[in-house]
Amino acid sequence: MKKQLLIVAALLLTGLACAQQGLGGIPKGDKVVNGLKNIPAVKFSEPNIDVLRAEDEQNDITNAAPWRFGFNNEVNLNISNSGEWYDLPNGGRIWLLKVTCENALTVNLTFNETKIPEGNELYVYNEDKSFILGKFVENHLYDGELGSELVPGSTSIVEYYVAPENRDNVGNVQIYRVTHGYRTALEYQEKAFGSSGSCNMNVNCADGAPWTNQRNSVVMLVSGSSGFCTGSLINNTLNDGKPYVLTANHCYSAPASWIFRFNWQATGCTNPGASPTFTSLSGAVLRARRTPSDMCLVEITGGLVNNTVPLSNNPYFNGWDNSGAIPTSTVCIHHPSGDIKKIAFDDASASISQEMGSTEANSTWTVEWDRNTTTEGGSSGSPLFDQNHRVIGQLWGGGASCSNLSAPDYYGRVSISWQTDAAIDKQLKHWLDPTNTGASFIDGYDPNNSTPIALNAGLNNPVGATGVICDANVTPSVTITNTGTTTLTSALILYGLDGNFGSSLPWTGSLSQWQTAVVAIPTIVATNGAHVFNAQVVNPNSSTDEVAADDITTSSFTTVINGETVTLNLDLDCWASETSWELTDATNTVLYSGDGYSDGDPGVITEDFCLPEGCYNFKIMDSYGDGMTSCSAANGGTGNYQIVYASNTLAELLDAEANFGTSNTKPFCVEVNSIDENVLGSISMYPNPANQVVNINAKDVSLTNVEIYSVAGQLMKSISANSSVLTVDVSSISAGVYFVKMYANEGSTTRQLVIK
Repeated sequence: MKKQLLIVAALLLTGLACAQQGLGGIPKGDKVVNGLKNIPAVKFSEPNIDVLRAEDEQNDITNAAPWRFGFNNEVNLNISNSGEWYDLPNGGRIWLLKVTCENALTVNLTFNETKIPEGNELYVYNEDKSFILGKFVENHLYDGELGSELVPGSTSIVEYYVAPENRDNVGNVQIYRVTHGYRTALEYQEKAFGSSGSCNMNVNCADGAPWTNQRNSVVMLVSGSSGFCTGSLINNTLNDGKPYVLTANHCYSAPASWIFRFNWQATGCTNPGASPTFTSLSGAVLRARRTPSDMCLVEITGGLVNNTVPLSNNPYFNGWDNSGAIPTSTVCIHHPSGDIKKIAFDDASASISQEMGSTEANSTWTVEWDRNTTTEGGSSGSPLFDQNHRVIGQLWGGGASCSNLSAPDYYGRVSISWQTDAAIDKQLKHWLDPTNTGASFIDGYDPNNSTPIALNAGLNNPVGATGVICDANVTPSVTITNTGTTTLTSALILYGLDGNFGSSLPWTGSLSQWQTAVVAIPTIVATNGAHVFNAQVVNPNSSTDEVAADDITTSSFTTVINGETVTLNLDLDCWASETSWELTDATNTVLYSGDGYSDGDPGVITEDFCLPEGCYNFKIMDSYGDGMTSCSAANGGTGNYQIVYASNTLAELLDAEANFGTSNTKPFCVEVNSIDENVLGSISMYPNPANQVVNINAKDVSLTNVEIYSVAGQLMKSISANSSVLTVDVSSISAGVYFVKMYANEGSTTRQLVIK
């Protein structure tokens, strides 16, 4: 079953006392009650778990809501209608309430209309006090709301302490939702902790070392009291630690009671024997959300210090890139299958796509994981980082898992969420670029190491020196960036090929922080073959660059001198995901290939190939085995393709040939001096397939020579001629597919011949 929704599931182990939500403290309830089990209890019967799980089987493969772990009991329990008050010797008071959910694996509570005057304290804990949340004070509330972490077991105790000086200023505590966890703690004890696929890599393995800051940005969150998602802290152009969290829109619920869990990860590469510690904050306000790119941005409101996340939570606010530039590689940090934090790598470029049912073109990134890593069900909303460690998307869905490592994942794109919508509640720009700098990217902000960088020029985004270039002349460009606080006015760009930086180009201009400029590099003449273009920026403002890591950029390309541009026009059927293809040369080396298409009717897909003169094979494949057929006319009908050079069709698959089964291969040749199409159309060759002889009638063209080649390029027969009509004996040539190349004063042309 293809995974369509990736939602983070939390781990809570019995006896887990290492969670911190609130300021910490010691509840006093057992001082006034002879055994906490004697506290008045409100009991909830067990919901129909079979019905819930049947619903979950359907809901887990949609993208409509968070992954549900619990059943919400809507209630109204407060200090006036429930629980019991106890007087303390110091003149203060304590209100205690026990909440029990029959056979629950966990219980979590959601508060509203709650007010905690200064000096009062709120706690939530289990009966043996091995799991304690609190103390909560007014700073932890937003609009009177608070969500508690999941308490293991079937019972939660609520304790509200009123200080002596507040006997006439009690405030209020009110619970409006009691969540019966039916697929959390016990399942996680037996299944989730360390249960994600063995290919998953802990975030603190050696490969994750360069991503320590980004690791600290990722948080798990509880949405709607009964569902789990993930997100990440994200920076804005003021570098002020505004506690924005980017997550997925399908995770949305009223965020005032959301819970954000920090630093839940192994300290090393191997899985620990027990759950690591973590800290939590609660409460947020919605800032922006939009469906076509599955984006949701909230701002944490509870438990802040100086209007930002406490430094004790070790926060990091990710940089971002809204340019839409295709990354050369990507990384995701996530929590698969309710396990601790992991990391996944795609060492190739992501591709732009329109997936997950989005109504908007180019709304998603498609990635396929490398290094034997993956995501799994349990990672929605996790950030996608480019090679510069900047966020370019958030996880929407996909099919990746340890048992399906080649399946793609899909991310809503930051560039599409940036300002596609004018309304500020449907865009990122208003919040992440509040002073309207126009920045296309910024780097991250570390409040624990916040000394600003004054002078830093960087190079990135090489253009014009990638892929295959059908010319010896290469004309690259690079983007110079200023990430320092000092305006950048000059620099020197060194450049060359294959590790040589022997050429230089002075640059002058005026770039304030986060601004960029495209710099055209003079034409480089390359030899035939594979090369690496490299460029480096030095001497910013005639001084020393403070950060060297972003000074060099590279890109790979292959030069095909005297190459010709050949075009594939591929019209897929509605089961496009089944189709793949490859183009090979005479030695059977794969030069180009394609796959990963989306079902539906994507229209005609165009691919350009740079090929030297010679003969090639084009193989199209169908994984299901019915070719490109079985679609109605309304859904695009059957598939076909044409391979075109200049005005000539070199090879084609007609609609009538679409039912080719698992594969179909057609040979073709590229000739620079081919006969004009008008003349070409008058030449006939018959019979074809041939057995003993083949007849050639060139009509108005006098042929000078005819050659027959195997598909491997071996010359099988050569005939001199001075006539427009020719009969060629092929009886000595083995059965198979061959190329017949015909020469005339006007040029040459090649036709395919089948010998029986």
